[in-house]
Amino acid sequence: MKSLIAAAAGLGLLAASPVTAQPATAPAAATPPRIIMLRFFVADIARGEAFYAKVFGMRTVQKLGEGVRIMVFPGSQSPGIILIQSPVEKTMNGSFIIQVDDLNDTLTRVAANGGKLKNTKFEQKMGSEIGRSSHFYDPDGNEIEVLQMSPAKK
Repeated sequence: MKSLIAAAAGLGLLAASPVTAQPATAPAAATPPRIIMLRFFVADIARGEAFYAKVFGMRTVQKLGEGVRIMVFPGSQSPGIILIQSPVEKTMNGSFIIQVDDLNDTLTRVAANGGKLKNTKFEQKMGSEIGRSSHFYDPDGNEIEVLQMSPAKK
Protein backbone atom coordinates (compact mmCIF):
# COMPACT_ATOMS: atom_id res chain seq x y z
CA MET A 1 0.00 0.00 0.00
CA LYS A 2 2.85 2.35 0.78
CA SER A 3 4.04 2.15 -2.86
CA LEU A 4 0.55 3.06 -4.17
CA ILE A 5 0.42 6.12 -1.94
CA ALA A 6 3.97 7.12 -2.89
CA ALA A 7 3.15 6.69 -6.59
CA ALA A 8 -0.02 8.75 -6.26
CA ALA A 9 1.90 11.48 -4.45
CA GLY A 10 4.52 11.43 -7.21
CA LEU A 11 1.79 12.05 -9.78
CA GLY A 12 0.51 15.01 -7.79
CA LEU A 13 -2.62 13.08 -6.83
CA LEU A 14 -1.96 13.28 -3.10
CA ALA A 15 -0.70 16.05 -0.89
CA ALA A 16 2.91 15.51 0.11
CA SER A 17 2.31 16.18 3.81
CA PRO A 18 1.77 13.23 6.16
CA VAL A 19 -1.70 12.38 7.48
CA THR A 20 -2.30 13.55 11.04
CA ALA A 21 -5.17 12.97 13.45
CA GLN A 22 -7.93 15.55 13.13
CA PRO A 23 -10.18 16.89 15.90
CA ALA A 24 -13.76 15.62 15.97
CA THR A 25 -14.88 18.82 14.20
CA ALA A 26 -12.46 20.17 11.61
CA PRO A 27 -11.94 23.93 11.61
CA ALA A 28 -13.79 25.88 8.92
CA ALA A 29 -10.53 26.72 7.09
CA ALA A 30 -9.54 23.06 6.68
CA THR A 31 -9.41 21.63 3.18
CA PRO A 32 -12.55 19.53 2.67
CA PRO A 33 -12.20 15.79 2.09
CA ARG A 34 -12.11 14.66 -1.53
CA ILE A 35 -11.83 11.40 -3.38
CA ILE A 36 -8.31 10.86 -4.63
CA MET A 37 -8.75 7.62 -6.57
CA LEU A 38 -11.05 4.61 -6.70
CA ARG A 39 -9.63 1.11 -6.20
CA PHE A 40 -10.84 -1.90 -8.19
CA PHE A 41 -9.66 -5.48 -7.96
CA VAL A 42 -9.48 -7.45 -11.21
CA ALA A 43 -8.56 -11.00 -12.21
CA ASP A 44 -6.69 -9.93 -15.37
CA ILE A 45 -4.87 -6.59 -15.31
CA ALA A 46 -4.54 -6.30 -19.11
CA ARG A 47 -8.25 -6.98 -19.60
CA GLY A 48 -9.22 -4.43 -16.92
CA GLU A 49 -6.88 -1.81 -18.36
CA ALA A 50 -8.27 -2.34 -21.89
CA PHE A 51 -11.89 -2.24 -20.67
CA TYR A 52 -11.59 1.15 -18.94
CA ALA A 53 -9.57 2.58 -21.86
CA LYS A 54 -12.14 1.49 -24.46
CA VAL A 55 -15.28 2.38 -22.50
CA PHE A 56 -14.25 5.66 -20.82
CA GLY A 57 -11.11 6.69 -22.73
CA MET A 58 -8.98 6.35 -19.59
CA ARG A 59 -5.22 6.21 -19.89
CA THR A 60 -2.63 4.45 -17.78
CA VAL A 61 -0.31 6.94 -16.10
CA GLN A 62 1.72 4.48 -14.06
CA LYS A 63 2.39 0.75 -13.90
CA LEU A 64 3.42 -0.55 -10.50
CA GLY A 65 4.92 -3.94 -11.14
CA GLU A 66 2.99 -6.51 -13.15
CA GLY A 67 -0.31 -6.28 -11.29
CA VAL A 68 -1.18 -2.65 -10.58
CA ARG A 69 -2.19 0.18 -12.93
CA ILE A 70 -3.05 3.79 -12.11
CA MET A 71 -5.43 5.23 -14.73
CA VAL A 72 -6.98 8.67 -15.16
CA PHE A 73 -9.95 9.99 -17.10
CA PRO A 74 -9.35 11.98 -20.31
CA GLY A 75 -8.05 15.49 -19.65
CA SER A 76 -7.56 14.81 -15.95
CA GLN A 77 -4.85 14.03 -13.46
CA SER A 78 -7.23 13.08 -10.66
CA PRO A 79 -9.39 11.38 -9.57
CA GLY A 80 -8.72 8.17 -11.36
CA ILE A 81 -8.70 4.50 -10.59
CA ILE A 82 -6.18 1.99 -9.35
CA LEU A 83 -6.61 -1.47 -10.84
CA ILE A 84 -5.07 -4.24 -8.74
CA GLN A 85 -4.78 -7.79 -10.01
CA SER A 86 -5.91 -10.07 -7.20
CA PRO A 87 -6.76 -13.76 -6.88
CA VAL A 88 -9.71 -12.84 -4.60
CA GLU A 89 -11.22 -10.12 -6.80
CA LYS A 90 -14.74 -11.60 -6.64
CA THR A 91 -14.98 -10.75 -2.94
CA MET A 92 -13.46 -7.28 -3.27
CA ASN A 93 -15.66 -5.46 -5.81
CA GLY A 94 -16.06 -1.70 -6.01
CA SER A 95 -18.62 0.71 -7.40
CA PHE A 96 -18.85 4.26 -8.69
CA ILE A 97 -21.12 6.63 -10.64
CA ILE A 98 -19.81 8.45 -13.69
CA GLN A 99 -21.52 11.16 -15.73
CA VAL A 100 -21.37 10.68 -19.51
CA ASP A 101 -22.57 12.66 -22.52
CA ASP A 102 -24.41 9.76 -24.16
CA LEU A 103 -25.84 6.99 -21.96
CA ASN A 104 -26.83 4.68 -24.84
CA ASP A 105 -23.47 5.00 -26.60
CA THR A 106 -21.62 4.23 -23.37
CA LEU A 107 -23.75 1.15 -22.70
CA THR A 108 -23.09 -0.05 -26.26
CA ARG A 109 -19.32 0.23 -25.65
CA VAL A 110 -19.71 -1.56 -22.31
CA ALA A 111 -21.45 -4.54 -23.94
CA ALA A 112 -18.95 -4.61 -26.84
CA ASN A 113 -16.00 -4.79 -24.43
CA GLY A 114 -17.09 -7.56 -22.08
CA GLY A 115 -19.26 -5.67 -19.58
CA LYS A 116 -22.59 -7.06 -18.41
CA LEU A 117 -25.57 -4.71 -18.60
CA LYS A 118 -27.99 -4.80 -15.67
CA ASN A 119 -30.66 -3.03 -17.75
CA THR A 120 -31.67 -0.85 -14.83
CA LYS A 121 -33.41 2.37 -15.77
CA PHE A 122 -33.57 5.54 -13.73
CA GLU A 123 -34.98 8.86 -14.87
CA GLN A 124 -35.76 11.86 -12.70
CA LYS A 125 -35.96 15.62 -13.01
CA MET A 126 -33.14 17.26 -11.07
CA GLY A 127 -33.61 21.01 -11.05
CA SER A 128 -33.60 22.20 -14.66
CA GLU A 129 -32.21 18.89 -15.96
CA ILE A 130 -33.33 15.30 -16.41
CA GLY A 131 -31.02 12.61 -15.09
CA ARG A 132 -31.07 9.20 -16.80
CA SER A 133 -28.89 6.32 -15.68
CA SER A 134 -28.29 2.60 -15.89
CA HIS A 135 -25.93 0.16 -14.16
CA PHE A 136 -23.51 -2.43 -15.51
CA TYR A 137 -20.76 -4.76 -14.29
CA ASP A 138 -17.25 -4.58 -15.69
CA PRO A 139 -15.65 -7.94 -16.63
CA ASP A 140 -14.58 -8.43 -12.98
CA GLY A 141 -17.95 -7.70 -11.37
CA ASN A 142 -17.32 -4.08 -10.32
CA GLU A 143 -20.63 -2.20 -10.57
CA ILE A 144 -20.71 1.13 -12.39
CA GLU A 145 -23.65 3.49 -12.83
CA VAL A 146 -23.53 5.76 -15.88
CA LEU A 147 -25.53 8.98 -15.65
CA GLN A 148 -26.54 11.33 -18.46
CA MET A 149 -27.85 14.81 -17.62
CA SER A 150 -29.96 16.63 -20.22
CA PRO A 151 -31.92 19.90 -20.17
CA ALA A 152 -35.53 19.33 -19.09
CA LYS A 153 -38.05 19.93 -21.85
CA LYS A 154 -40.47 22.76 -21.18
